Amino acid sequence: MAIHRESSLRDAVVSVGLAAMSNVTQDRALSLAAREKYVATINVVQRAVENPESANVNQTFKIILMLSLYEMVCCTPNRIDSWIVHLDGVAALAKQTSFEDAMKSDHPRPQLQFYFILIVRYFLTQGEIPSDLLDWSPGCVPSVKPDVAPAVRLVGILIRFMKLHSSIQHHRNPDPETTAGSAQACDAELENWENQLPRKWMFSLNESTDLHNTFKGKYLLYNDMWASRILNHYFWARLMVNEMIALYLSRLETPTLYDLQRRQRALDTISRMATYICAGAASQMGVFACRLPLGGLKHLPPLNGVFMLMFPLAVAGGAAGAPKEVHEWVLETLQRIGETMGIRRALETIPMLNQARERKMKELTTGK
Repeated sequence: MAIHRESSLRDAVVSVGLAAMSNVTQDRALSLAAREKYVATINVVQRAVENPESANVNQTFKIILMLSLYEMVCCTPNRIDSWIVHLDGVAALAKQTSFEDAMKSDHPRPQLQFYFILIVRYFLTQGEIPSDLLDWSPGCVPSVKPDVAPAVRLVGILIRFMKLHSSIQHHRNPDPETTAGSAQACDAELENWENQLPRKWMFSLNESTDLHNTFKGKYLLYNDMWASRILNHYFWARLMVNEMIALYLSRLETPTLYDLQRRQRALDTISRMATYICAGAASQMGVFACRLPLGGLKHLPPLNGVFMLMFPLAVAGGAAGAPKEVHEWVLETLQRIGETMGIRRALETIPMLNQARERKMKELTTGK
């Protein structure tokens, strides 16, 4: 049975790889082979849903996430978020007793990644807050060890920001001063989170003469590979929080000097977070290295983390207040990801970013 599960996960991975190769080479045979593996893997998940007691939870979740990646690779303009269907399947499985118990294991990293993905899903769809997060508390993650404690705290902060964002979206005319103040409180939480990071989680912005494989000669160096993934969520969230501050302060009819200073501080933070996102993308796509605890430098596989990097890149590329060079670099990077790695979602994201940035830049300058 274990061999069968491993084979199913392998088929899921192969389906993504073949689909990406097909997009790059325009080879229809590869596309058909990828689709065949994809369909076979869906059947495996259906059997797991029908018999959850006999299913391997971690393997099933990994398989479903690979199915989501397949949808990102193969997406069309009218189905850019089709990958979310599979994520909804993960959420449904998590409610089943056997799956829920397995998630509450001594290895909370998959569970934490699940929460982060649900948060990203909310901001992508601008819909309702996922029910799994409404009553979340740190106690939902048992056996919290020091190396994952920062991630647990960050989930809590992002959920509070998500609830603030949702309440604003449901308010017809939110008060600019009140909204900016609430966002500033969230920003203070995020800043405090960064200031309390343990040494293992620290990162540094470095310079390089290689302008082609970096963000304008900048890249990030990390002490821990897993921490680098979680830090991405901190970067995009803090950028979005400060974007909210800047946009709502721009709506004030008679801003004071203090208001203008708050707005400038928000714009400076947006620029810094956007730089971190872009510089980190070069590191995490394998262009530069990650300093690991065991010493030495180890290069990451080129595709490692690319899928989850696309959301932070989109946040940076479409942000109001982010430098023009960030916007242009993100578009170039997404174009390269789409053309060389075969991930169509990267290409379909580009026109959306142009529209989002144009709309928000207008609001930032006119307050409307």
